[in-house]
Amino acid sequence: MMPPKRTRTFVDASVLINAIAGVDAARRMRALAVLGDPRRVFVASEYLRLEVMPIAVRYKLSKEIAFYERFFAGVTKWITPTRLIKPAYNLACQYGLGAMDALHLAAASAAKAEFVSAEKLTKPIYSAYAGAVSIY
Repeated sequence: MMPPKRTRTFVDASVLINAIAGVDAARRMRALAVLGDPRRVFVASEYLRLEVMPIAVRYKLSKEIAFYERFFAGVTKWITPTRLIKPAYNLACQYGLGAMDALHLAAASAAKAEFVSAEKLTKPIYSAYAGAVSIY
């Protein structure tokens, strides 16, 4: 019998932040459920690491650092950052996205992955990427 297919997932920084430091208990539980789902494999780019690690490192938030490092160690596919600039720019211009959101969506698209965010459904990321879902 073949093992069940696993969903490629790119999580937004908001999911990681909510999982470790979120103040909304329900959102934190939803973030942890996504991250702990054995039916998922995670993809990322160095831009995601750049978004979450510096503050934790600067302020020596050891619990957050360990959490992020554990997540990044489990990433199964890393998207080459330089491949993302042009598609991210195009997405940003077309949908009015911020730079990091555009880079993350371009990475999710390159990996043919679901994009999971903890942002409100009114954000343009949900219009810009058909595979975007919210845990908000």
